[in-house]
Amino acid sequence: MGGPPPSSPPPPRKLKVLCLHGFTQNAETFRMRTGSIRKQLKSRIDFVFVDAPHDASGAFGESDASSLGAAATGESENDVGPRAWWLVGENAVEDALAAASSEARDEDEVADADENEAKPPTPPTRPAMSRQMRGWDATATRIADAVRTLGPFDGVLGFSQGASAAALALALVPSLRETVAFAILFSGFAPLDPTASAALFGPRDDGGGGGGGGGDTLRGVRSLHVWGTADGMVSRERFEELRSAFRTPEPETFEHDGGHGVPFSKEFRAALKAFALAA
Repeated sequence: MGGPPPSSPPPPRKLKVLCLHGFTQNAETFRMRTGSIRKQLKSRIDFVFVDAPHDASGAFGESDASSLGAAATGESENDVGPRAWWLVGENAVEDALAAASSEARDEDEVADADENEAKPPTPPTRPAMSRQMRGWDATATRIADAVRTLGPFDGVLGFSQGASAAALALALVPSLRETVAFAILFSGFAPLDPTASAALFGPRDDGGGGGGGGGDTLRGVRSLHVWGTADGMVSRERFEELRSAFRTPEPETFEHDGGHGVPFSKEFRAALKAFALAA
């Protein structure tokens, strides 16, 4: 008499988010380090993790590797080892100079003992301080392939170098930019490489690394930028430079008292859920 009962509305469509790990991490190590936030959102979001294209084995000493959350060495069959979204051009130059210097010392049979004594190695340049990015084309191809085979994606999430790579990919990989509506960036930094900076901010007369340039490539992408006040790898200034590339709509910020990593506090998980699932 009264007809069939009203049907329940269908469940909301699950979102799909592309996740880009940090320098010297890989997809698996980043997946493990984001367990708490994935658990919070698993019913609403599928998180897709991909490996960067470049080998970053031996990039840093043990202390830096620990701070960065470096992956294992890649010795096991299923372990790809430390990876990078781009390589540091300055480090390649330093390696070449060191090799040439070592060869010259070996050939100089009349040099005294002091001159033959090995000099302390020059500390490697970190990606956040590099002005010479190498290998971005391979990264753009890797991300475009991920979009084609695993996408489309509603959002992109990145940590450290992966956060910077996420911003650059939104500017430079059209197939990613076509569907992504939001970005979640942890400890990101604006690249100092002039070409990368121009992609995010537009050309700058002073050759600087970002912050207030004339670019408009990220218009329409909602963004949440996360940074810890104890971050020893990415300064507040460099973090805010990348944040400034997202101008419309106004970017959101979550600041915590931790270091260079993904926070897992209840407060942050609530803020992340509210941001990711906002209409």
